Amino acid sequence: MKKILISIFFISIFLIITSCGNIKSTKTESNINTKFNTEYKKNRKTFYGELSEKESNEIRKIIENELNSKVPEGKSILINFSQKGSNCISTGLNNKDAATVINNGIQISSRISMNNNTIDFFVYTADVFHKDVHQTKANFKLDSGFFYNNIFTLHENCEAFFILKPNGQFMKFYGEDYFSEVENFLQK
Repeated sequence: MKKILISIFFISIFLIITSCGNIKSTKTESNINTKFNTEYKKNRKTFYGELSEKESNEIRKIIENELNSKVPEGKSILINFSQKGSNCISTGLNNKDAATVINNGIQISSRISMNNNTIDFFVYTADVFHKDVHQTKANFKLDSGFFYNNIFTLHENCEAFFILKPNGQFMKFYGEDYFSEVENFLQK
């Protein structure tokens, strides 16, 4: 039931966002697609895989170093990633609305993580849309370039996530409104 409510919540948000007057047209002056349309959908991508124990441990250590944080043994890692992309529904939001969406994302990620033995992180690139809002959030860390160049190597969407489970299974997803995918993968 919670999954259905979360999905309905996000679908409602996207319908509201895409129909509000403060959203730019489908193509902005920067050639950014701000609509949930065919172009946006074709750029949503999901990747699954499994790392060996050695590879998983190495990646976990690199992530700890990059984020200057300790990941408790036995916990999954969730990295919420924000970057500049050519498909970005939230680009047309004003800073107040963008802050609301970002805060909601932090709260939902925290709840899902707490319920699924996961530690979550939030990383953004230097050229992310609404950078000034991201900078004010203590949860967000500026990417050194590691995540952009090594984990999130596709740059068509402005939001993505990466999950690494303790058993080495991982999932990477590009696109906004992804929390149902996060929860489903963590619960498997």
